Amino acid sequence: MLSSQKDLLKRPLIRYGFAVSAVAAAFLLRQGLTAYGGPGLPTYITFYPAVMLVAIVAGFWPGVVATALIALGTDYWLLPPLGFGIESFTDAVGLTFFSGMGVFMCLLAEFYRRARNRAEESSSELTKTNEALRNLSSKLLSAHEDERKRIAGEIHDTLGSYLAAIKFKAEAAVQQKGKNADAAVESLETALPVIQECIEECRRIQQDLRPSTLDDLGLLAALSWFCRRFETIYSHIRTEQTIQIEEDEIPNNLKIVIYRVAQEAVNNIAKHSKADLIRLSLRKAD
Repeated sequence: MLSSQKDLLKRPLIRYGFAVSAVAAAFLLRQGLTAYGGPGLPTYITFYPAVMLVAIVAGFWPGVVATALIALGTDYWLLPPLGFGIESFTDAVGLTFFSGMGVFMCLLAEFYRRARNRAEESSSELTKTNEALRNLSSKLLSAHEDERKRIAGEIHDTLGSYLAAIKFKAEAAVQQKGKNADAAVESLETALPVIQECIEECRRIQQDLRPSTLDDLGLLAALSWFCRRFETIYSHIRTEQTIQIEEDEIPNNLKIVIYRVAQEAVNNIAKHSKADLIRLSLRKAD
């Protein structure tokens, strides 16, 4: 509702029509007050509020037009004798003072309108920013939960199964310890590859969480390592790297961001496309 009213007041015909209507209403009210209070009523008692109302609602220039119309109407109607032409110095001073005060009031109203518009725009931007922050916070929490769910699944599916296999082999070795020492040793030996796979899986999960190569050698080395590891897992997909930037040209706070973007993009290609070639390009523009 308020928005539609503001859109209407942006139309010049509506704004200046409002100014003319306000002036006519002010003259009618002035005549009614004169009939009720007598001829000693101040000449401009209803006109200052009318000018201020027009200036606040319709703007500076409609307020100036209202001031001019009131001055002309007062000269013609309220300052005797009837007709255009100022007969006394007092009337001239009064009319000049009103005209000056009317323009001054229009300026004040314009400053007020602009300040109010700026405040409304700032409030609207603040509301949008708060909404964006709420959405971002919600997405961030969702991303954290998804990551925790993924890690929990990997630990359950891989480390859990490895540790269960090691447990069974260790139990078998303990049971055979007093009966058949060779069988017990053999059972423990078969557990060693499983332990090694468990160690490798721990390293893989650790690298996914925070690759040590990124901290030790930098982003370029981490991307190279990631591509080699990716080709090992997805042997049917080949990666080509085009690096046109030096390590010291990359801000530290952007390294993990760039790595995560590349990691997510490459993993999505492997999961959701039938590509057999990935081109990874890193360069600095401007």
